[in-house]
Amino acid sequence: MKFRRRPDIDNLTRVQIAVQAFIGQGVYGEITRIASNYQVSRLFVYQLLWPLLLLFELEVSASCTRKADIIETDRHILLLRLEGHCSLERISQIIKQLGLPFSSVGYISQRIKSYASVLPKEPLVPGAQIVFIISDEIFTQGQPILLTIEPRSLAIIKIELAEKRDGESWKMHWKELVEMGLIVNPIVVSDQGSGLRKGCELMGLTHHPDLFHLLRGLARMTPRFYSKAIAAITYEYERARVFESGKTADILNKRMELYLVAQIEAEKCIWLYDSFSYLWSELRVAMDLLDSKGVIQDLACRQAQVEAILQLMRELNDVKLDQEIKSFATGMEGYWGYFQRIHEVYLQLLDRYPHEVVRSITIGWQFERQATNINDYGLRKRLIQEAEFNFAFAALLMPEQHEEYEIIKKKVREALDSEVRSSSLVENVNSNLRALLETCRGQVGQEMLDLFAYVHNHRRFLRGKRTGRAPIEILTGKELEKTWLESLLEAA
Repeated sequence: MKFRRRPDIDNLTRVQIAVQAFIGQGVYGEITRIASNYQVSRLFVYQLLWPLLLLFELEVSASCTRKADIIETDRHILLLRLEGHCSLERISQIIKQLGLPFSSVGYISQRIKSYASVLPKEPLVPGAQIVFIISDEIFTQGQPILLTIEPRSLAIIKIELAEKRDGESWKMHWKELVEMGLIVNPIVVSDQGSGLRKGCELMGLTHHPDLFHLLRGLARMTPRFYSKAIAAITYEYERARVFESGKTADILNKRMELYLVAQIEAEKCIWLYDSFSYLWSELRVAMDLLDSKGVIQDLACRQAQVEAILQLMRELNDVKLDQEIKSFATGMEGYWGYFQRIHEVYLQLLDRYPHEVVRSITIGWQFERQATNINDYGLRKRLIQEAEFNFAFAALLMPEQHEEYEIIKKKVREALDSEVRSSSLVENVNSNLRALLETCRGQVGQEMLDLFAYVHNHRRFLRGKRTGRAPIEILTGKELEKTWLESLLEAA
């Protein structure tokens, strides 16, 4: 068929052709039928259809494009700020590079504030009574942030930007939690900060000192004595070298006297280092739950053992060491309660389950716990092997009751873990919060802290024994239906 120009086809007819082609999309032979009916080519029909399709796409998408762009931009803002810990300027640059609209720093800041404003204000677990809480403070531009978490789940119960960190500030911090019904006479595990301890006194709460901070002062004495011993040995060798270069009898006699003095001093420093190292290792063993025979000592025996070690340390006659011993002894007054409570828990486990099974699981639990606090890879691996050996031995005691053994193992470990003796878990939260604060340039408000707490509580752990569960899931026992990001996007 020969085609020619058709000036007789007016604009109305062209529109009719385009509409018929639009309606007939997807129908086999429809474009050919239209072309034959109007005596035009199929290309002519398509040339009329294409502008109509473009116009339709613009009209249909115009109403939803802005909303979709806002959601997509918000998704990137929240992820970059709360997961990537990016500054507002970097988020702005990334959004520009991705070709998304609304990339100004002011807009990003406003959107973050708007999401913080829609967070739920009710307690995490209405009516829950938490036995242990871990409290700590972290600083931003010299201003304290008071933080309280639940140790089993690592859920942030409260985070607050405060003016001070004195006893009165901590009292008001905990008082609100008491009024909400979240805590009822809990045991506060923390470092020995004066404000924290004073706050516990004002609130009538039991303060349990953190083990790391309790031992840190004495732990610093080992490298101190080691450095002094190395310096004394070096000086002794120097005196020996100088003596050999003497020429006259008088000079040799004087230098020999100096060498003998240096030798005595070196022997004293070496003895001091060796003696303290031995006593320090014995003190660490005395602070473990089980002794070398796998037995939990009663509180009176443990107190007598620790006091004997401290008395031997005092006899080393070092002024700095005496100060650290005094500080340690004062802190131990609040720490003895842990041994008393966990001893009672252990006796209850013995009443419920076979003694040898409980004993082997407890020994394995202690090795496993020690392994988490060791940086040396070889030592950590050996401790893990010891733990696995004791767990395997306990399983052999119940060869035909594997399922029951697994239940007992779980119950024993949960019971032992329920007694908290250290506040080091709070550093997991502090490390994430510190990374965020470093990008805030000191412009930190309560809204940002509340948003951080919400995301932390609803973000699932990626590793460790809590893998795959969010803090709020562990605390409430209920599985989340949505991720924190989906919940925030829907809430706003």
